[in-house]
Amino acid sequence: GAVDGNNPTDNLNSYDYYYMFLAGTDRKIGSLSASVKYYWNDWQLEVVVIPENEPNRYPFDEEDFPIVMADPGDFLTAGETIAEYGMRVQTTMGNSDISISYFSGRDRGFTLVGYNYHPLIDPVAPVLTYRKTDEIGIDMVTFIGDLTLRAEAGFFNTQNDLHTDIETFKDAAYLQFAVQAEYTTANDITLMIQLIGNDVLEVNGSTYTYDETGNPTELVAMNEDEFQQGMGTPFAMFTDLGMFLSATGNYWDNALEIRGNTFMDFQDSQKMLGGGVTYSPVENWAIDCSISKFMGEEGTHFKEMENFSHLSLGVKYSF
Repeated sequence: GAVDGNNPTDNLNSYDYYYMFLAGTDRKIGSLSASVKYYWNDWQLEVVVIPENEPNRYPFDEEDFPIVMADPGDFLTAGETIAEYGMRVQTTMGNSDISISYFSGRDRGFTLVGYNYHPLIDPVAPVLTYRKTDEIGIDMVTFIGDLTLRAEAGFFNTQNDLHTDIETFKDAAYLQFAVQAEYTTANDITLMIQLIGNDVLEVNGSTYTYDETGNPTELVAMNEDEFQQGMGTPFAMFTDLGMFLSATGNYWDNALEIRGNTFMDFQDSQKMLGGGVTYSPVENWAIDCSISKFMGEEGTHFKEMENFSHLSLGVKYSF
């Protein structure tokens, strides 16, 4: 993808939620794949094949992780193994790079698709799986003077190909997008603003209503708020529309880096503040100090993560 970090169109590698709040590839999981690139004048064609789905890695039953996730156990069914594949065509137009991509595979995150009758569970057992999803993406990078503009959008069409006794999900379509602007000041401070969001266009499914004791009563039509997106940027699970702001400065011949960042949710009352300092006194050694603070009203994801606010100090050696 074209934007930094939160890419709707970058779906080749899944995410490790243990490291979700790190930057770049540190939060990605490697997967076995084969790729071919072909160049012709200003055009570039890339084809990627992945033998099987590599899902997101979740911190199940981890008390120290801010959002508690129960292990789905036997309720999770991987589904039929299918080869995943994608292609990307990129070209240069003036001072802009533009590309169109396509990817077909299984969701990186599991979701509920139905229920099966079970002799030991009353009345039914939930069925979780990785849906089959196709994605069409477009991204671009352009320059206006000292300003760098990046944008990308992904259209996702997902469907359930797993048979269940009670089917609660059939198919859905949704859109994710990210727009970013960067500017480097005269004193080498890089400023970045990123707008990220999503929109559920259509969903065909149903969900149970529950009585006061928590038992399911009847199936009703699923609405857009109840639909869970399984592919694209993980920040779609936090907000429908949000904004990142960051500033980074390097000093003393890049031996010292000072950074600050914030995330604001335009839909719900929640936000994140962060910052850090990295100092490299000698080559290959670095001392890093960072702080993160989460704030949110009751019912928001960041409210659950307030206890995850922390100050960290580390030493890194590269060889």
